[in-house]
Amino acid sequence: MSLIAELKRRNVIRVGIAYAVIGWVLAQVAGFAAETFGAPEWVMKMFVVFLLLGLPLALFFAWAFELTPEGLKRERDVDRSQSITRQTGRKLDRVIIIVLGAAVLTLLVKEFYFDRAKNPGNEVLATAGRQSIAVLPFVNMSDDNDHFSDGLSEELLNLLAKSPDLKVAGRTSSFAFKGRNEDLREIGDALGVEHVLEGSVRRSGDRIRITAQLIKVDDGFHVWSDTYDREIADIFDIQDDVAGAIAENLRLRLSPESDRPTDNPEAYALYLQALSLQAAGGPVSPGRAQQMLDQAIALDPGFARAYELKAAYYWFQSGWLIDSPTAQAFAYAAAMKALELDPTLAGARSFADTAKPDWNWIDEIGAIENLVRLEPDNVRALDTLTYDLILAGYFDDAVAIAARIIDLEPVAPVGYARMGEALTGAGRDDEARLSAMHLITEFDWAPAREHLAIIALLEGDDDAAIARLEEIGTAEVWLPSDARRFVSGTRDPQNGPEFLDEWIRSRLATAASLDERRLVLSWYLHFGYLEQYWEAIHTLRGGIDRGWTNADLLEYYGMIFRRSGFARHPEYLLRARAYGLTDLWDLRGAPDHCTKASGDWVCE
Repeated sequence: MSLIAELKRRNVIRVGIAYAVIGWVLAQVAGFAAETFGAPEWVMKMFVVFLLLGLPLALFFAWAFELTPEGLKRERDVDRSQSITRQTGRKLDRVIIIVLGAAVLTLLVKEFYFDRAKNPGNEVLATAGRQSIAVLPFVNMSDDNDHFSDGLSEELLNLLAKSPDLKVAGRTSSFAFKGRNEDLREIGDALGVEHVLEGSVRRSGDRIRITAQLIKVDDGFHVWSDTYDREIADIFDIQDDVAGAIAENLRLRLSPESDRPTDNPEAYALYLQALSLQAAGGPVSPGRAQQMLDQAIALDPGFARAYELKAAYYWFQSGWLIDSPTAQAFAYAAAMKALELDPTLAGARSFADTAKPDWNWIDEIGAIENLVRLEPDNVRALDTLTYDLILAGYFDDAVAIAARIIDLEPVAPVGYARMGEALTGAGRDDEARLSAMHLITEFDWAPAREHLAIIALLEGDDDAAIARLEEIGTAEVWLPSDARRFVSGTRDPQNGPEFLDEWIRSRLATAASLDERRLVLSWYLHFGYLEQYWEAIHTLRGGIDRGWTNADLLEYYGMIFRRSGFARHPEYLLRARAYGLTDLWDLRGAPDHCTKASGDWVCE
């Protein structure tokens, strides 16, 4: 006890605590600096070793020496009656409190700023221990089309996806089994889920009959089943009952739903059909979905979720069926109306932030990340986030998000396609080829063949590129009709640029959409003609100077295939600064393809 009292009197314990806290803060700052400046791992290890070696030295000096008004003296030479260790101890207490505050602040900044910025959707990726379910499309037993029953199935899927304890297979993968009478164990294995919800819908006038059953796929055991024979006005109660029964049987926490989205059953029926059409995609269905949403809103002008879905329609159709500036304005107006009616709608908030007139990169990615945090199984949000991360140059982060998409959509091509793009951008070509081969063998997906062809061109393997292009054929305007003649003509050392110029001019004349024109122009990159590419991009943009639309964004294909020299060209950084992309890098941290040197960004 006398030793402990003496340690306290000489402030050895206080010095040890102060040293430990200050050392921890210094280690955190050093770790961030090492990561930012790309220091090798041994630098951080040596720093920690020096910190540890300094602890016994600090304790020795606290024991053997005392700080006096005359300076540092050996403790045995200080008269006890003249000792100021108590005053020194109080000063050390204040130092410890201040440094502890700094430590807490450092921890909060690291957790909520740097870690989440460098690993977007971090909490979304942690899925271990969650139960899992797939909602198969309910069988339509009525005389009309399947849109109502499909929309109802998707609403149930979205409702269950709000549970933090439940992994819900994505819509595309679940709906891939529509109309297929397959063994539930095979479905469970394919989707990676433990339970399946299936059922049927019969609608006749104002009456609706719904059967639902929850099945454990490993043994086919019916965990729960029920039949609902009610008025269609009771559809919300039925949905809540089904979701509640599943939550009870699986012992889940299910977020309570807000009030009914509409009191008009016909408006809701139109909404469900629009939801089904919108999710199905394609160049025709989204237009019909928009018409149904307009009808639903006409029946109930206060239908906030209809406005939210309408905003999603315009947002996802930007540059496809609708020119991008017009789609942006429509998406923003619909999202703001939805928020006026219901400020709690997370999707509407994200669309408003990403389509607003004063768009910027920081708000764009921040809004999508927030939506992913609120709706971790929202595949469209995850897909958009992956796309944005690739454009911004955060390829490793994009790989992690793409893996999450694959987990949710194991029998759909979207996750594997994004994975291949992110891996290519990261320079991990062997892995990217495996992803592309999976797309070809499992989905016969033509863009994967084009992806492999472009990698081969960039590597100088023209024969492999020609073989892949010939497998695709001439289905798309941006692909050559005679691959061998196209490649050999473009590679001609004397006439190659003129040959490619002529081919691109002819294809631009027949390209029907902005995306097709961008794809045609990307062939400049694949053969290394950077000056022609940037000149053509300036012409394509036509003076538009905003950064939200597809025409204005730094070219997606250039970022994927950056080995072409795309990002090394001076024009790249000029556009990156003009569109505020460098502001994002300053805030979020360096992307995978750029570093900051002498106060300016340098990209490879």
